[in-house]
Amino acid sequence: MAAFPQYYDIHASELIKLWAAEGFLECHNESERVEVVAEECLENLIKQTLVLVTRRKRDGKIKSCRLHSMVWDFCVRQAGQAKFLLSVTDYFPNPILRRHFLPQVLQNHRRISFSWHDLNLKDSMHSSCTNSIICIPQRGYRPKGSVQNFTSLRVLHVLRRNDCSYWELGQVFELIDLTYLASNIPNSIVPPVIAKLQNLQTLIIYRSDVRLPVEIWSLSRLRHLIAFSFHPLLLPEGVTHSLNSLQTLSVATNFVCSERMVDMIPNIKKLGICYSEEKFSAGYYLGNLEHLLRLEKLKLKMQSSSVPHLYGLTFPLLMKKLELSGRWISWKDMTIVGSLPNLQVLKLKNYACFGEQWETIDEGFGNLIHLLIDESNLKYWTTDSSHFPRLQCLTLHRCPYLDEIPYDIGEIPTLQLIEVDDHSQSLLDSAKKIQEEQWEYGNEDLKVHVKRS
Repeated sequence: MAAFPQYYDIHASELIKLWAAEGFLECHNESERVEVVAEECLENLIKQTLVLVTRRKRDGKIKSCRLHSMVWDFCVRQAGQAKFLLSVTDYFPNPILRRHFLPQVLQNHRRISFSWHDLNLKDSMHSSCTNSIICIPQRGYRPKGSVQNFTSLRVLHVLRRNDCSYWELGQVFELIDLTYLASNIPNSIVPPVIAKLQNLQTLIIYRSDVRLPVEIWSLSRLRHLIAFSFHPLLLPEGVTHSLNSLQTLSVATNFVCSERMVDMIPNIKKLGICYSEEKFSAGYYLGNLEHLLRLEKLKLKMQSSSVPHLYGLTFPLLMKKLELSGRWISWKDMTIVGSLPNLQVLKLKNYACFGEQWETIDEGFGNLIHLLIDESNLKYWTTDSSHFPRLQCLTLHRCPYLDEIPYDIGEIPTLQLIEVDDHSQSLLDSAKKIQEEQWEYGNEDLKVHVKRS
């Protein structure tokens, strides 16, 4: 964590992937997932107040964290002394010192953290022992990065910033030991030579409309494949090996969930899809989503104005988090979602459900913790406290036609937070009324939060 800048908010998912790529984590049995072990390690660091939580998800998991300034100082100092990791900008605060001494110092450190500006020394920088580089981009300074002389790299990570810095890909694809790559690329096309990276576990591209070659299917160890958006994935012709290790695929544009595609990614756990075509059709085979038996998190975004009428849309029973954006489903068909036994988080955005009335039924949403409705024409909502027995957080944003929250929502014993925006005074009054009545009954745990626009 000393590789990140001081006061930097570190995404927990990012940190966990880095730990896994470095091989820091050991699973005690074959069924145990590296990610679960990593989350436990991070929670232990937090319990010891060594790591500060900056944001948590609604399900209680850590979203981002950082080090206290004193702990960060200690980590940087100890990591440098132990030659575990060199934070270059801290070790050499003066750029002139870095220019003269950095190439020599690199020879003694397996892991380094430096700014993109330091790559200006690329002609003299080389190290056969450096395994990991974490690079901090700088605004306004955008040369191509060179890793030609770092022949043993396993981890190459650029912190995500809104700039256009990128590596020389011809050099990157020669790093056959690479297990982790997170960076921008010079254009949206990933060349077929990526097939050389047979040890790659994580590929993160800070770019939209990324075109992947069919050779991506040869990376049998790939666990996480992430970009702002991918073009439709090309399936190889003939018999080929599937990506059995792939756990994350996001965001895939116009994803065709054919039977063969399901067979190619049988162990996917997190999937993000965006449909942009004007005429959405049954040819995307979304009914096959239920055959992704290990899928836990799904984001579906519809950019088309057409209404898909479900087309046999079904979900796997292990689903824990579902986000729908765009016109997907009518309120009356929400029983399909409510019947998912493990669903904990449901986010409905950008008129995801069409219609004016939602009437929930018994035995639905049994494990739902967080419900978010953001942009909706919903006008009448009828429900019972038993329909959301474990709900902890209700978030309502941009619901101009909904005048009140169902009274029974306040009687849910687990409810801790109602969040509304300031667009609808009647909805805000309704939330406060529920809060006041619960306080009269002695339930002072219920909070109402107003999101200011």
